[in-house]
Amino acid sequence: MENLNYESAAKELETILEELKSDSITIDKLAEKVERASVLLKYCSDKLRTTENKVNEVIQKLGL
Repeated sequence: MENLNYESAAKELETILEELKSDSITIDKLAEKVERASVLLKYCSDKLRTTENKVNEVIQKLGL
């Protein structure tokens, strides 16, 4: 994926959601926006899961 981080992906998702809510997306762009949103959602979900696993590993190593 391009130079993306969690914060920028989440912000882009918020923008897409606002566009969908305001009906500002044309029919021609709708499928493109929904597809992009699904890619961003997967990226964010994977990033959260990976981060959670890393944090849990550190906690276990520390014996907490």
